[in-house]
Amino acid sequence: MQSSRNRPLPGRSSTPDRRSRPRLEGLEERMLLYSTLGGDWVYGSRITYSFVPDGTSIGGVPSSLFQSLNARMPTATWQREINAAAAVWQAVANVNLVQVSDNGTGIGAPGNQQGDSRFGDIRISAIPLSFGTLGAAYSPPQINGGTLAGDIVFNSTTSWMVDAHYDLMTVAIHEFGHALGMGHSDIGRAVMYSYYTTVKQTLHTDDVDGIRSVYGSRQPDYWNSNGRSNSMYWQAVSLDGSQNAANQITVANLNLTSPGQTEWFWVVVPPTNTGSVTVAVQSTNLSMLTPRVTVFDASLNSRGDAFGSSNSTTAQLTVPGVTAGQGFLVRATAWTGGSTGAFAFQVNFGTTPLTPVAPPFTTVASQTGTGGGLNTMTDGHAEGEEHEHEHEHGLGTVKIGHLSGLGDSLHEPGVAPISPTAAGLLAAGANSRPPGKVEFRLVTAAAADASALGGLSGFTHAVSPAWGFGPMDDASPAWEFQGGFAGFSTVRRRSPAR
Repeated sequence: MQSSRNRPLPGRSSTPDRRSRPRLEGLEERMLLYSTLGGDWVYGSRITYSFVPDGTSIGGVPSSLFQSLNARMPTATWQREINAAAAVWQAVANVNLVQVSDNGTGIGAPGNQQGDSRFGDIRISAIPLSFGTLGAAYSPPQINGGTLAGDIVFNSTTSWMVDAHYDLMTVAIHEFGHALGMGHSDIGRAVMYSYYTTVKQTLHTDDVDGIRSVYGSRQPDYWNSNGRSNSMYWQAVSLDGSQNAANQITVANLNLTSPGQTEWFWVVVPPTNTGSVTVAVQSTNLSMLTPRVTVFDASLNSRGDAFGSSNSTTAQLTVPGVTAGQGFLVRATAWTGGSTGAFAFQVNFGTTPLTPVAPPFTTVASQTGTGGGLNTMTDGHAEGEEHEHEHEHGLGTVKIGHLSGLGDSLHEPGVAPISPTAAGLLAAGANSRPPGKVEFRLVTAAAADASALGGLSGFTHAVSPAWGFGPMDDASPAWEFQGGFAGFSTVRRRSPAR
């Protein structure tokens, strides 16, 4: 709009007053650049994951996770990188991730959707995928139902590296994001950006905002909420007289919500004791926290310090030469690595060994996924009849052998999916399409501009004609994996708030 003072008055020149400058009003930035899938885990308090043993069937294709990654680096190294990727998400959202064992039951076998005792909620495997594909993930409940929800597949033929291309931790963070319910971001620096561009081992604020929109921020425990705090030694929570019949004290449901946070406790040696006191900070089976425990006497002289050797472990320390009535300050915090997470605190003045605190109840029976299929085509489509049933979250189908579900893939630089036009032609000749959905395609910067607008013109990329794609718009590039792993992905953007 033009200011009234710049309008010519009767009898005056119509030349604008050059002393006045146009004034631009800034528009409030309200675009949400991250996207979420509309699914999440029922019990964010404990989401488990496991490394699938080699030979485990993935739709009829045997996993080779250990063989392929052990050829690139020691087992402890690649597991450390994937564990660190899980801890990255736990650090900022109200979730706890825990590594558990895996008995090798086939991927997608009948069982509990969450809390199955045979393997993790998120199962991590590796098989040969098509050239340029780094990994893929099935979407979480409620989009996918059953044990397939959230499972991650790495490309066993990729030359995985640490802190270099292709960085294992970077891809693991991205795929864990999808498994937790994150879609793609429009911000290139975000871990959840649609393309692999460089090493990214920390979350962008856009990633943080996205995951918190699903699970919320980490919530403080009882001792650090409603005006309470035990973050300094003079605020230590007194546990004097709290021991049970075995002369032990257990405090569960504790939570470090931010890096550097500490919790302090005060204990007094009871009349009946063994001449020593053992203290433990346990994150084993509870979270990815790497715990540390330090004991001080009443004058703040250190009497010992211990820390966990890895994520999800227990830091335990025994102080000898104690006497009845003697008081000690105990500090619980995180060591390097996992800086936040759930934990339990225990003290033992007796002779019976401490019993680890059991994890919370997180069992959810198998349920039918809400995805139902993307651009589902009946047999009639091959005869010219098209039935379009696009999932509300823009997901596509991931299929490995006889397994199908909603998920996403990640591609390396210079590799682009086939164009929607070519995919549409393939779809016209297909006679069936499995149900399920997928949302995750990561292509790299070299192909970013063209592929984000529908694929690179003339780019050659094989697509399995065994089943078809429905009509795709310019933001829905198609892709395919070897071994019958096929699907497509949509980069979904939120509309600006009005």
